[in-house]
Amino acid sequence: MSKYRPQLEEVESLSGVNIIPVIDVSLVLLIILLATSPILNLPGFEVKLPKALTAESKEKNITISLSLKGEIAVNEAKADWNSLASILHKQLADKKNFLVIIRADQGVPYGQVEQVMDEAKKGGAQRIAIATQQDTEKLKQ
Repeated sequence: MSKYRPQLEEVESLSGVNIIPVIDVSLVLLIILLATSPILNLPGFEVKLPKALTAESKEKNITISLSLKGEIAVNEAKADWNSLASILHKQLADKKNFLVIIRADQGVPYGQVEQVMDEAKKGGAQRIAIATQQDTEKLKQ
């Protein structure tokens, strides 16, 4: 009878979970997230930036977007003129060295851009920049 009894070594089964497919899926999702994250930082309305020779900043910043219709957004959250300074004050409370970038449509009157700059200063912004679209035609020359 012992002849047909399975040996102890033959009976051992795989008791572990194969984790390789889980890691593969996680890495693919991470790559997708990293590729789409710059798109998520834009507000829900379109802003046509003026063209200029510029260099992109790699530092932390807060973006104020101003559309041709007068819509305002701080980062991706829509705001209004009355609450702009208080929203910026909350976001800049512990981040005094952050750069505030104003993304105004090229058709927006300069007076409105100036008002946004004043509100940003009231909100505690010490460093303000105006975003432009890089002019690739001038770079080629």
